[in-house]
Amino acid sequence: MKALWGAIYMGTLGVLVTAAGCGVNPNRPAAALPFGVMADAQYAQKPPAMGRHYAESLAALQRCVNDFNQSPPAFVIQLGDFIDGGPNAEKELRQAVAVYKTLPMPHYHLLGNHDFAGLDRDRTMRILGLEQAWYGFDAGDWRFVVLDTQDLAVEGGWDENSERYRQSAQMLERLKAAGAPNAKEYNGGFSDLQLAWLDVELADAEAQGRPVIVFGHLPLMPLDDAHIAWNAEQAVAILEKYDCVKAYFCGHRHGGGYTLHNGIHYVTIEAMVDAADAGGAWARVKLMPDEIIIEGAGAVTSRTLAIR
Repeated sequence: MKALWGAIYMGTLGVLVTAAGCGVNPNRPAAALPFGVMADAQYAQKPPAMGRHYAESLAALQRCVNDFNQSPPAFVIQLGDFIDGGPNAEKELRQAVAVYKTLPMPHYHLLGNHDFAGLDRDRTMRILGLEQAWYGFDAGDWRFVVLDTQDLAVEGGWDENSERYRQSAQMLERLKAAGAPNAKEYNGGFSDLQLAWLDVELADAEAQGRPVIVFGHLPLMPLDDAHIAWNAEQAVAILEKYDCVKAYFCGHRHGGGYTLHNGIHYVTIEAMVDAADAGGAWARVKLMPDEIIIEGAGAVTSRTLAIR
């Protein structure tokens, strides 16, 4: 396993090898761990449309940050589409990042399709401070895995003359030809390299006895949904190989959602931009020894989910 892990690490910029840990019970956390989560701020200085309040989303993000600062969780993560994109994408992304940076605890980003509307991949990642597009980290007894669902995507910031863009366009055309409901330009998928890394990362967590939460922008469930990743089935098959995987959190589907499938909770967090004119949308998640408690704020649904 070490040889494969090393080969994957050397072969891509999209990998962060997670530090080893020990001394935890197999796949069962010993203590509670809180974290904060939000999705789809989609900030932009433009009028509302389609029920989305773009210009008000920066203030909603500030309210969210203020809430987390009053009672700090272990870390905070935003699940992509930090901006809506467009001619002022760089300025708006920098404004959103400046608010987010006022969080004193560790705070993480992942990539959504709108984050590349008006910006290339390198520029977006530099502004977000991302050295890798997919990576892992440990907090408490838990392993957290962050995926790049725009790894293969026509809205992934890839140069249109690049091999990655060509592969992405070919995958999308195959899905369209097959009549797949998720054959949409605004979706994306996982490269074979990222899926191989994910398998190794989860195998390592399983061996260490660490329970795992996985994050991504695009949903993976239900498998007949129009918003899921292009090759969601492949990712789900890997997640469901391992008892250590407890939940997958994502955004993208603005109305939110929930699916329980083979013991894993697939949770879609409601979009901040849709509720930016009202209470906003974010959540505190408490990882307990026997359950996951989602305490929604604003538009986010509260849930209590039993851990297998």
